[in-house]
Amino acid sequence: MSGSAVDLDRLTELGVETVQMETPDLDGVLRGKFLAAEKVGAGARSAFCTILYQLTSVDDVWVSRHSSFDNGFPDMVAVPDPTTAIRWPWQADTAAVIFDMHYPDGAPFPLAPRNVLKRTIARFAETGFEPKFGIEFEAFVMHADRDLMAAGRHHEMRPLGRMHNAYRLNETDEARSLGAEFMRRMRGVGIPVEAFHTELGYGAVEFALAPTAPLAAADNATRAKTYFRKLCAERGLAATFMAKWKVGESGAGGHVHQSAWKDGANAFHDAATGDLSATALAYAAGLLATMPDLAVVFRPNINSYRRFDHTAWSPENASWGFDNRSAALRAVRMPSPKAFRFEHRVPGADANVYLTLAAMLAGGHHGLTTGLTPPPAAAGNAMHEAQCAGLPRTLPEATTLFRQSALAKDYLGEDFVEHYAASRDVEWQHWLAFQAEQVTAFEFRRYFDTL
Repeated sequence: MSGSAVDLDRLTELGVETVQMETPDLDGVLRGKFLAAEKVGAGARSAFCTILYQLTSVDDVWVSRHSSFDNGFPDMVAVPDPTTAIRWPWQADTAAVIFDMHYPDGAPFPLAPRNVLKRTIARFAETGFEPKFGIEFEAFVMHADRDLMAAGRHHEMRPLGRMHNAYRLNETDEARSLGAEFMRRMRGVGIPVEAFHTELGYGAVEFALAPTAPLAAADNATRAKTYFRKLCAERGLAATFMAKWKVGESGAGGHVHQSAWKDGANAFHDAATGDLSATALAYAAGLLATMPDLAVVFRPNINSYRRFDHTAWSPENASWGFDNRSAALRAVRMPSPKAFRFEHRVPGADANVYLTLAAMLAGGHHGLTTGLTPPPAAAGNAMHEAQCAGLPRTLPEATTLFRQSALAKDYLGEDFVEHYAASRDVEWQHWLAFQAEQVTAFEFRRYFDTL
């Protein structure tokens, strides 16, 4: 528990007036309600409509057997997780708590991403190892201009800072100030941000969160994205975690560092050889073997596939290598045995962290329990490793693999796989409908004067 942790039964006594209910939707965005503090306690229950998991990112409504006109869009039961209750140091009259979703009989609601992650955490526990995850996000920050945004002229907004350079220290006063305040706020709510720096691209920044257990890691990362946007808005800025916000600029990754521990030691390190352990190799083999089937979780949106480019350090195949940023899995073996880990470089910053970690735990469990071994590590550009399976290049291709995957259904649940695949179909249909309504610049250039 952090210094900002609060007892849900003492909120009003502590001067808290409002509680921000937080729960992740299918896109990994926190949604919720603003509740009167006196209505929130350790045993509190609330109602929340099942339509939560049938809203697109811009609130297009679609229907399924879980929530429809035929069943009246019923409520779930929202249950607060007291271990996630925090008080905002920057707004002392406000607390926040993450809620889990259940059926009225108390069973976990199968479409809730936090429940899907809990399901895979329980499954992974069978291995006897304790996983840890550290998450990095890249984002692009601009000086907000709502008129330009409303007109679809986002690229005309002035970026944070004037430099295009990664790891820049000079001429970065705006980024330094933003990063320092963000780190201070996150520290105040028990979410340690270990590093903040500029990245390649105008307005590009990256922040890295301290590694921790999977549920806490997903909670911390999802809150960090939300609270970063909030801080930016307070400063007249707009932040985007789109995977590829501008052609010609770098994409925004959501890389995940992971390791497994036992008896206080990093099980990915072999003390006898000083190298990766058999446990690490089996875990990695599972990640690689399941990567194509689960790829839609890592690249869930139309825009995700604009980032699909190994020359921009976004992997195109299920590969791995030692300290190799061209590979999907980068094996890290420094600076100490405690630091041995894999960096999963496939997800973009637009991915749902709860589902991302659930998919990775599924892959790790599969590798450990079936004794898989990985292919040879890529010594050079991993794109040229012919033995490595290619990753799906479009949203429909990734969705089809996911929908048909027995492994995905086994680990994530049949109800969830069916529903999440349907949600990606809906996203694709909206894209096709938009395209059908456009006469593009390509068509004007090609046909207006020539035909």
